[in-house]
Amino acid sequence: MRKFILDFEFNEKNGATRIVVDFNDPSMSNIEINEAIRSGELLEAVLKEAASIFGENIANRVRNGEIAAVCLDHHPELRSCDGAIQINQQTETKKEIKQ
Repeated sequence: MRKFILDFEFNEKNGATRIVVDFNDPSMSNIEINEAIRSGELLEAVLKEAASIFGENIANRVRNGEIAAVCLDHHPELRSCDGAIQINQQTETKKEIKQ
């Protein structure tokens, strides 16, 4: 059973806003979870949950990148630092270079 914990954070010192996602699915391996993050599958599930909890406006701001969505990926110690994985940023596509 998939379990999401979404935490809306606002940093009073620098004004940064983010949604911290703690995700757990015992049926998936760590590799499968990482692939779900890279493919955007996890982001879509997070956006759906964020819309139901925080409202469609917040979900749209996460979708547009105005609010960061970061995943702890089974590492709760990342909550207090900037080491969490941002899941709503554009990923660069690998290009094959022929030599």
